[in-house]
Amino acid sequence: MRQTYRLFGVWRLLAAMLVMAYHFSHSAPNSEPVIEWFEHMLPLLDMFFIMSGFLIFEHYGRMENTGANYVTFLIKRLSRLYPLHLITLSFFVAFAVLVHLGLLQSQAADTRYDLSALPANLLLIQAWGVNSELTFNYVSWSLSAEWFAYLIFPIVLFAFAHGRAMGLALLLAVIIAAIEIADHGATDKYDYWFNAKVWAAYRVAADFVFGALLCVVARQISMPPPRCQILAWGMLGCVFAAMFSHADIYLTLALFGAAIVLAALTERVGEHETAWLEPVMPMAVVSFGVYLWHPVIELFAYALIWKRVLGIDDPLLFWIYMPLPMIVTIGVAMVSARRFERPVGKWIETSLNSLVLQRRTARPKA
Repeated sequence: MRQTYRLFGVWRLLAAMLVMAYHFSHSAPNSEPVIEWFEHMLPLLDMFFIMSGFLIFEHYGRMENTGANYVTFLIKRLSRLYPLHLITLSFFVAFAVLVHLGLLQSQAADTRYDLSALPANLLLIQAWGVNSELTFNYVSWSLSAEWFAYLIFPIVLFAFAHGRAMGLALLLAVIIAAIEIADHGATDKYDYWFNAKVWAAYRVAADFVFGALLCVVARQISMPPPRCQILAWGMLGCVFAAMFSHADIYLTLALFGAAIVLAALTERVGEHETAWLEPVMPMAVVSFGVYLWHPVIELFAYALIWKRVLGIDDPLLFWIYMPLPMIVTIGVAMVSARRFERPVGKWIETSLNSLVLQRRTARPKA
Protein backbone atom coordinates (compact mmCIF):
# COMPACT_ATOMS: atom_id res chain seq x y z
CA MET A 1 0.00 0.00 0.00
CA ARG A 2 1.28 3.46 -0.92
CA GLN A 3 2.53 5.56 2.00
CA THR A 4 0.69 8.79 2.77
CA TYR A 5 3.75 10.81 3.86
CA ARG A 6 1.70 13.40 5.71
CA LEU A 7 4.80 15.03 7.20
CA PHE A 8 6.18 15.61 3.72
CA GLY A 9 2.93 17.25 2.66
CA VAL A 10 2.75 19.53 5.69
CA TRP A 11 6.41 20.53 5.42
CA ARG A 12 6.01 21.35 1.74
CA LEU A 13 2.94 23.42 2.57
CA LEU A 14 4.95 25.25 5.25
CA ALA A 15 7.69 25.98 2.71
CA ALA A 16 5.15 27.19 0.14
CA MET A 17 3.49 29.49 2.69
CA LEU A 18 6.82 30.99 3.73
CA VAL A 19 7.86 31.56 0.11
CA MET A 20 4.49 33.16 -0.58
CA ALA A 21 4.85 35.46 2.45
CA TYR A 22 8.37 36.34 1.30
CA HIS A 23 7.20 37.40 -2.15
CA PHE A 24 4.15 39.26 -0.81
CA SER A 25 6.36 41.14 1.66
CA HIS A 26 8.17 42.83 -1.24
CA SER A 27 5.14 45.11 -1.51
CA ALA A 28 5.35 46.18 2.14
CA PRO A 29 6.37 49.72 3.14
CA ASN A 30 10.05 49.69 4.22
CA SER A 31 10.27 46.04 3.26
CA GLU A 32 14.07 45.59 3.31
CA PRO A 33 14.43 44.20 6.88
CA VAL A 34 11.54 41.79 6.38
CA ILE A 35 12.88 40.61 3.02
CA GLU A 36 16.32 40.06 4.54
CA TRP A 37 14.74 38.00 7.34
CA PHE A 38 12.85 35.81 4.87
CA GLU A 39 15.94 35.31 2.73
CA HIS A 40 17.52 33.29 5.50
CA MET A 41 15.03 30.57 4.53
CA LEU A 42 15.77 30.40 0.79
CA PRO A 43 17.13 26.81 1.10
CA LEU A 44 13.55 25.72 1.88
CA LEU A 45 13.06 25.63 -1.89
CA ASP A 46 15.49 22.73 -2.04
CA MET A 47 13.28 20.79 0.38
CA PHE A 48 10.58 20.72 -2.33
CA PHE A 49 12.90 19.02 -4.78
CA ILE A 50 14.63 16.69 -2.33
CA MET A 51 11.21 15.39 -1.27
CA SER A 52 10.20 15.15 -4.92
CA GLY A 53 13.24 13.01 -5.67
CA PHE A 54 12.43 10.83 -2.65
CA LEU A 55 8.79 10.31 -3.66
CA ILE A 56 9.50 9.76 -7.36
CA PHE A 57 12.13 7.16 -6.51
CA GLU A 58 9.78 5.58 -3.97
CA HIS A 59 7.13 5.12 -6.67
CA TYR A 60 9.29 4.49 -9.76
CA GLY A 61 12.68 3.36 -8.43
CA ARG A 62 11.95 -0.31 -9.20
CA MET A 63 10.74 0.51 -12.74
CA GLU A 64 12.55 -1.40 -15.48
CA ASN A 65 14.77 1.08 -17.28
CA THR A 66 13.35 0.71 -20.79
CA GLY A 67 12.34 3.22 -23.45
CA ALA A 68 8.67 2.24 -23.23
CA ASN A 69 8.59 2.67 -19.46
CA TYR A 70 10.44 5.97 -19.77
CA VAL A 71 7.85 7.36 -22.18
CA THR A 72 4.99 6.24 -19.90
CA PHE A 73 6.75 7.81 -16.92
CA LEU A 74 7.22 11.14 -18.74
CA ILE A 75 3.59 11.19 -19.87
CA LYS A 76 2.40 10.67 -16.29
CA ARG A 77 4.66 13.39 -14.93
CA LEU A 78 3.87 15.86 -17.73
CA SER A 79 0.13 15.37 -17.25
CA ARG A 80 0.67 16.12 -13.57
CA LEU A 81 2.78 19.27 -14.09
CA TYR A 82 1.63 20.91 -17.27
CA PRO A 83 -2.00 21.86 -16.50
CA LEU A 84 -0.90 23.87 -13.45
CA HIS A 85 1.86 25.49 -15.48
CA LEU A 86 -0.46 26.27 -18.39
CA ILE A 87 -3.22 27.92 -16.37
CA THR A 88 -0.88 30.06 -14.24
CA LEU A 89 1.24 31.03 -17.25
CA SER A 90 -1.86 32.12 -19.19
CA PHE A 91 -2.59 34.94 -16.73
CA PHE A 92 0.86 36.43 -17.22
CA VAL A 93 0.77 36.01 -20.98
CA ALA A 94 -2.55 37.86 -21.06
CA PHE A 95 -1.06 40.61 -18.89
CA ALA A 96 2.02 40.79 -21.13
CA VAL A 97 -0.12 41.17 -24.26
CA LEU A 98 -2.03 44.05 -22.63
CA VAL A 99 1.29 45.67 -21.66
CA HIS A 100 2.69 45.40 -25.19
CA LEU A 101 -0.55 46.75 -26.63
CA GLY A 102 -0.11 49.79 -24.38
CA LEU A 103 -3.30 49.12 -22.42
CA LEU A 104 -1.36 48.54 -19.17
CA GLN A 105 1.89 49.93 -17.82
CA SER A 106 4.78 47.82 -16.49
CA GLN A 107 8.46 48.57 -16.00
CA ALA A 108 9.15 44.89 -16.73
CA ALA A 109 7.73 44.99 -20.28
CA ASP A 110 11.10 44.11 -21.84
CA THR A 111 12.27 41.70 -19.15
CA ARG A 112 9.69 39.70 -17.23
CA TYR A 113 7.01 40.17 -19.94
CA ASP A 114 9.27 39.72 -22.94
CA LEU A 115 7.14 37.69 -25.37
CA SER A 116 10.26 36.22 -27.00
CA ALA A 117 10.70 34.17 -23.80
CA LEU A 118 7.28 32.54 -24.22
CA PRO A 119 8.47 29.52 -26.28
CA ALA A 120 10.97 28.57 -23.57
CA ASN A 121 8.21 28.78 -20.96
CA LEU A 122 5.84 26.68 -23.03
CA LEU A 123 8.54 24.05 -23.55
CA LEU A 124 9.48 24.10 -19.84
CA ILE A 125 13.12 24.90 -20.54
CA GLN A 126 13.22 28.40 -19.00
CA ALA A 127 15.36 27.20 -16.05
CA TRP A 128 17.95 25.49 -18.25
CA GLY A 129 20.01 28.64 -18.75
CA VAL A 130 18.30 29.76 -21.97
CA ASN A 131 17.08 33.05 -20.46
CA SER A 132 18.90 35.71 -18.46
CA GLU A 133 15.75 36.75 -16.56
CA LEU A 134 12.86 35.08 -14.77
CA THR A 135 9.89 35.66 -17.07
CA PHE A 136 6.08 35.56 -16.80
CA ASN A 137 5.23 33.43 -13.73
CA TYR A 138 8.66 33.83 -12.17
CA VAL A 139 8.33 30.82 -9.84
CA SER A 140 7.68 28.48 -12.79
CA TRP A 141 11.46 28.00 -12.95
CA SER A 142 10.72 25.26 -10.41
CA LEU A 143 8.49 23.36 -12.86
CA SER A 144 11.12 23.68 -15.58
CA ALA A 145 13.78 22.34 -13.22
CA GLU A 146 11.51 19.53 -12.04
CA TRP A 147 10.88 18.53 -15.65
CA PHE A 148 14.64 18.40 -16.26
CA ALA A 149 14.95 16.07 -13.27
CA TYR A 150 12.31 13.78 -14.78
CA LEU A 151 14.15 13.74 -18.11
CA ILE A 152 17.35 12.49 -16.46
CA PHE A 153 15.54 9.85 -14.39
CA PRO A 154 16.95 6.97 -16.51
CA ILE A 155 20.43 8.09 -15.42
CA VAL A 156 19.27 7.86 -11.80
CA LEU A 157 17.91 4.36 -12.40
CA PHE A 158 21.15 3.37 -14.14
CA ALA A 159 23.26 4.64 -11.24
CA PHE A 160 21.14 2.72 -8.74
CA ALA A 161 21.09 -0.46 -10.81
CA HIS A 162 24.87 -0.53 -11.09
CA GLY A 163 25.87 0.78 -7.68
CA ARG A 164 22.82 0.90 -5.42
CA ALA A 165 23.27 3.64 -2.79
CA MET A 166 26.92 4.16 -3.72
CA GLY A 167 25.94 4.61 -7.35
CA LEU A 168 23.48 7.36 -6.42
CA ALA A 169 26.05 8.94 -4.10
CA LEU A 170 28.60 8.98 -6.92
CA LEU A 171 26.09 10.52 -9.34
CA LEU A 172 25.26 13.17 -6.74
CA ALA A 173 28.96 13.94 -6.24
CA VAL A 174 29.49 14.31 -10.01
CA ILE A 175 26.55 16.72 -10.35
CA ILE A 176 27.65 18.81 -7.35
CA ALA A 177 31.25 18.92 -8.61
CA ALA A 178 30.04 20.07 -12.03
CA ILE A 179 27.86 22.88 -10.68
CA GLU A 180 30.55 23.97 -8.21
CA ILE A 181 33.02 24.26 -11.09
CA ALA A 182 30.46 26.13 -13.19
CA ASP A 183 29.79 28.39 -10.20
CA HIS A 184 33.47 29.27 -9.71
CA GLY A 185 33.95 33.02 -9.53
CA ALA A 186 30.42 33.91 -8.41
CA THR A 187 30.43 37.21 -6.56
CA ASP A 188 26.79 37.93 -5.73
CA LYS A 189 24.79 35.72 -3.35
CA TYR A 190 22.22 35.09 -6.09
CA ASP A 191 24.94 33.81 -8.43
CA TYR A 192 25.74 30.77 -6.30
CA TRP A 193 24.28 27.47 -7.47
CA PHE A 194 22.13 27.02 -4.37
CA ASN A 195 20.32 30.30 -5.14
CA ALA A 196 20.23 29.92 -8.93
CA LYS A 197 16.89 30.30 -10.71
CA VAL A 198 17.54 30.91 -14.41
CA TRP A 199 19.73 27.78 -14.60
CA ALA A 200 18.14 25.98 -11.67
CA ALA A 201 17.66 22.74 -13.60
CA TYR A 202 21.15 21.62 -12.57
CA ARG A 203 20.69 22.67 -8.95
CA VAL A 204 17.43 20.70 -8.82
CA ALA A 205 19.09 17.69 -10.47
CA ALA A 206 21.35 17.50 -7.42
CA ASP A 207 18.39 17.86 -5.03
CA PHE A 208 16.47 15.19 -6.93
CA VAL A 209 19.31 12.65 -6.83
CA PHE A 210 19.84 13.45 -3.14
CA GLY A 211 16.17 12.68 -2.52
CA ALA A 212 16.49 9.35 -4.35
CA LEU A 213 19.54 8.51 -2.22
CA LEU A 214 17.60 9.34 0.95
CA CYS A 215 14.81 7.02 -0.19
CA VAL A 216 17.32 4.18 -0.47
CA VAL A 217 18.78 5.03 2.95
CA ALA A 218 15.30 5.05 4.54
CA ARG A 219 14.52 1.65 3.01
CA GLN A 220 17.64 0.17 4.62
CA ILE A 221 16.65 1.24 8.14
CA SER A 222 14.49 -1.63 9.36
CA MET A 223 13.56 -0.22 12.76
CA PRO A 224 12.48 3.43 13.16
CA PRO A 225 13.96 5.04 16.28
CA PRO A 226 11.69 5.69 19.28
CA ARG A 227 9.70 8.95 19.12
CA CYS A 228 10.65 9.25 15.49
CA GLN A 229 8.16 12.02 14.74
CA ILE A 230 9.51 14.20 17.55
CA LEU A 231 13.00 13.64 16.22
CA ALA A 232 11.83 14.60 12.71
CA TRP A 233 10.32 17.89 13.89
CA GLY A 234 13.38 18.53 16.04
CA MET A 235 15.66 18.00 13.04
CA LEU A 236 13.53 20.40 11.01
CA GLY A 237 14.06 22.90 13.82
CA CYS A 238 17.80 22.33 13.44
CA VAL A 239 17.44 23.13 9.74
CA PHE A 240 15.89 26.51 10.57
CA ALA A 241 18.62 27.16 13.15
CA ALA A 242 21.25 26.40 10.50
CA MET A 243 19.59 28.69 7.96
CA PHE A 244 19.39 31.62 10.37
CA SER A 245 22.96 31.12 11.58
CA HIS A 246 24.29 31.29 7.99
CA ALA A 247 25.60 27.72 8.22
CA ASP A 248 27.34 26.18 5.23
CA ILE A 249 24.82 25.13 2.58
CA TYR A 250 26.04 21.52 2.67
CA LEU A 251 25.47 21.31 6.42
CA THR A 252 21.97 22.71 5.93
CA LEU A 253 21.24 20.18 3.18
CA ALA A 254 22.60 17.35 5.34
CA LEU A 255 20.21 18.38 8.12
CA PHE A 256 17.41 18.46 5.55
CA GLY A 257 18.38 14.91 4.61
CA ALA A 258 18.26 13.71 8.21
CA ALA A 259 14.88 15.39 8.74
CA ILE A 260 13.42 13.82 5.57
CA VAL A 261 14.64 10.32 6.47
CA LEU A 262 13.16 10.66 9.98
CA ALA A 263 9.88 11.92 8.51
CA ALA A 264 9.75 8.92 6.15
CA LEU A 265 10.48 6.52 9.00
CA THR A 266 7.69 8.12 11.03
CA GLU A 267 5.19 7.08 8.37
CA ARG A 268 6.51 3.52 8.57
CA VAL A 269 5.49 3.32 12.24
CA GLY A 270 1.87 3.53 11.13
CA GLU A 271 -0.66 5.96 9.69
CA HIS A 272 -1.95 6.67 13.19
CA GLU A 273 1.37 8.35 13.97
CA THR A 274 0.59 11.38 11.81
CA ALA A 275 -3.22 11.15 11.85
CA TRP A 276 -3.35 14.45 13.75
CA LEU A 277 -2.23 16.16 10.54
CA GLU A 278 -5.14 14.83 8.49
CA PRO A 279 -7.26 18.04 8.75
CA VAL A 280 -4.44 19.95 7.03
CA MET A 281 -3.98 17.46 4.18
CA PRO A 282 -6.53 18.99 1.74
CA MET A 283 -4.30 22.08 1.73
CA ALA A 284 -1.03 20.15 1.94
CA VAL A 285 -1.73 18.15 -1.23
CA VAL A 286 -1.93 21.40 -3.22
CA SER A 287 1.26 22.92 -1.78
CA PHE A 288 2.88 23.08 -5.23
CA GLY A 289 -0.30 24.73 -6.50
CA VAL A 290 -0.06 27.32 -3.73
CA TYR A 291 3.53 27.96 -4.82
CA LEU A 292 2.61 28.37 -8.51
CA TRP A 293 -0.60 30.33 -7.97
CA HIS A 294 0.64 32.90 -5.48
CA PRO A 295 2.34 35.17 -8.10
CA VAL A 296 -0.99 35.31 -9.95
CA ILE A 297 -2.79 36.38 -6.78
CA GLU A 298 0.08 38.79 -6.07
CA LEU A 299 -0.54 40.43 -9.45
CA PHE A 300 -4.13 41.22 -8.53
CA ALA A 301 -3.93 41.62 -4.74
CA TYR A 302 -0.85 43.84 -4.63
CA ALA A 303 0.02 45.27 -8.05
CA LEU A 304 -3.62 46.17 -8.66
CA ILE A 305 -5.72 46.33 -5.48
CA TRP A 306 -3.14 47.30 -2.83
CA LYS A 307 -1.05 49.74 -4.85
CA ARG A 308 -3.48 51.19 -7.40
CA VAL A 309 -6.96 50.86 -5.90
CA LEU A 310 -6.31 51.24 -2.16
CA GLY A 311 -3.03 53.16 -2.43
CA ILE A 312 -2.28 52.62 1.27
CA ASP A 313 1.23 53.04 2.67
CA ASP A 314 0.56 51.96 6.25
CA PRO A 315 2.78 49.08 7.49
CA LEU A 316 0.25 47.90 10.09
CA LEU A 317 -2.57 47.72 7.55
CA PHE A 318 -0.28 45.89 5.14
CA TRP A 319 0.29 43.03 7.58
CA ILE A 320 -3.39 42.95 8.48
CA TYR A 321 -4.19 42.73 4.77
CA MET A 322 -1.63 40.00 3.94
CA PRO A 323 -3.58 36.96 5.30
CA LEU A 324 -6.43 37.69 2.87
CA PRO A 325 -4.48 37.07 -0.39
CA MET A 326 -2.78 34.09 1.27
CA ILE A 327 -6.16 32.51 2.06
CA VAL A 328 -7.38 33.30 -1.45
CA THR A 329 -4.28 31.62 -2.90
CA ILE A 330 -4.94 28.42 -0.97
CA GLY A 331 -8.58 28.42 -2.06
CA VAL A 332 -7.69 29.02 -5.70
CA ALA A 333 -5.08 26.25 -5.61
CA MET A 334 -7.61 23.78 -4.20
CA VAL A 335 -10.27 24.67 -6.78
CA SER A 336 -7.73 24.63 -9.61
CA ALA A 337 -6.48 21.17 -8.65
CA ARG A 338 -9.97 19.72 -8.60
CA ARG A 339 -11.71 21.54 -11.43
CA PHE A 340 -8.90 22.12 -13.93
CA GLU A 341 -5.60 20.35 -13.28
CA ARG A 342 -6.94 16.83 -12.69
CA PRO A 343 -9.39 16.67 -15.62
CA VAL A 344 -6.97 18.38 -18.02
CA GLY A 345 -4.11 16.21 -16.79
CA LYS A 346 -6.22 13.09 -17.35
CA TRP A 347 -7.03 14.30 -20.89
CA ILE A 348 -3.35 14.95 -21.63
CA GLU A 349 -2.35 11.54 -20.31
CA THR A 350 -5.07 9.74 -22.29
CA SER A 351 -4.30 11.66 -25.49
CA LEU A 352 -0.54 11.11 -25.32
CA ASN A 353 -0.94 7.43 -24.46
CA SER A 354 -3.29 6.98 -27.44
CA LEU A 355 -0.77 8.74 -29.70
CA VAL A 356 2.07 6.52 -28.48
CA LEU A 357 -0.09 3.40 -28.93
CA GLN A 358 -0.94 4.42 -32.49
CA ARG A 359 2.72 4.90 -33.35
CA ARG A 360 3.66 1.54 -31.85
CA THR A 361 0.92 -0.35 -33.68
CA ALA A 362 1.76 1.42 -36.96
CA ARG A 363 5.42 0.32 -36.95
CA PRO A 364 4.93 -3.33 -38.03
CA LYS A 365 2.76 -2.18 -40.96
CA ALA A 366 5.50 0.19 -42.07
